[in-house]
Amino acid sequence: MKGWYNFNMLDYPFNFTKIEAIFLERVNRFVVKAKIKNEKIFAYLPNPGRLWELLLPGKELLLFKNNKNSKLPYTVLACKNGSHYVLLHTHLTNKIIKKLITEGKLGFWKDYSVLKEEVKFNSSRFDFLLENKYTLEKMVLEVKTCTLFGKKIAMFPDAETKRGTKHILQLIDIQKDGLKSGILFVVMNPKIEYFIPAYHIDYEFTQALVEAKDKIEIKAIALKWDKTFTYVKDLKELQIPFKFLKKIEDKGTYLLLFKLQNKEKIRVGNLGERVFEKGFYVYVGSGMKNLTKRINRHLRKNKKLRWHIDYLIPKAQNLKTISIRSFERLECKIAKDLALISDYMIINFGASDCKCKSHLFYFSKNPLEKKEFQKLIIDYRINRINLD
Repeated sequence: MKGWYNFNMLDYPFNFTKIEAIFLERVNRFVVKAKIKNEKIFAYLPNPGRLWELLLPGKELLLFKNNKNSKLPYTVLACKNGSHYVLLHTHLTNKIIKKLITEGKLGFWKDYSVLKEEVKFNSSRFDFLLENKYTLEKMVLEVKTCTLFGKKIAMFPDAETKRGTKHILQLIDIQKDGLKSGILFVVMNPKIEYFIPAYHIDYEFTQALVEAKDKIEIKAIALKWDKTFTYVKDLKELQIPFKFLKKIEDKGTYLLLFKLQNKEKIRVGNLGERVFEKGFYVYVGSGMKNLTKRINRHLRKNKKLRWHIDYLIPKAQNLKTISIRSFERLECKIAKDLALISDYMIINFGASDCKCKSHLFYFSKNPLEKKEFQKLIIDYRINRINLD
């Protein structure tokens, strides 16, 4: 993005000066507010991902200073997660991968060199055109930065990506035309053992990647950095369990997260008139036949009022959906866990067909900014997966 920083001056290894800061809030998609010592500053965030589980208030950041002509004084480089830093500057991932390929450190492509960067095929641009040093075989390579992970499993993407799905389909077409093609997922966590597409978040992307399994090269690696976050100290190839992925179906549980700007008095079906305080709400539901269809119904403005939540959604602001695909019906388990971290529950709401006290929970502050809420999502989406 022109004017934000001088990208060409940023080389790998990261020998430039890094500045420690504390994350305060995300102002918009590309700007964050942070604190350096006691000074509040704004910084450019070169990452369009949601980053919900990483950018929590109080998280440690690494920044670098921009030149005088930049719109903002700083740019975000990385975010600390546990004992290690996660690279958030997605534009720099390609510089790292180029260096690793050049030095022959990617074992599966050790015979390749970078012939060209930013290559165009049809209507899309891809990150690299590689060439085998011995056979002169060419390969088109797309690189994706992965920042979503649990204890042992990493996922991509962290938000729906039509562009990512398009890339996979076009890489398949390139391979059909006789030119080798591949995709590399770069995971910013050295403790990860497996990579899988984020089927909870983008079911279409997952289906495309599974379809591409035997048609293009699909690889994933995890990076380990030195203590100063200057260079990649080690890397390892991750397992991609396609056998597990082929079993995934569009069924499971979902959360609806929204805000009521004002205190509302609403008649809710057979529950009668209820008072809802202004603040944030999380509703738990399930779609064990067609999860996408159920979620899309909630998002429609014109529909027959059938469930309790249908009466409340017309007043909702900033409605967000969080899906958890699973063969097991999890809504009651999730409701029980939400009851432990919410401020209170709305009794009998959405729970007429089970023994739960409620499936609607109130938060005075945005639950997306709560560490406990993000842990709940990661546990149900990732940590509970059994790949054995």
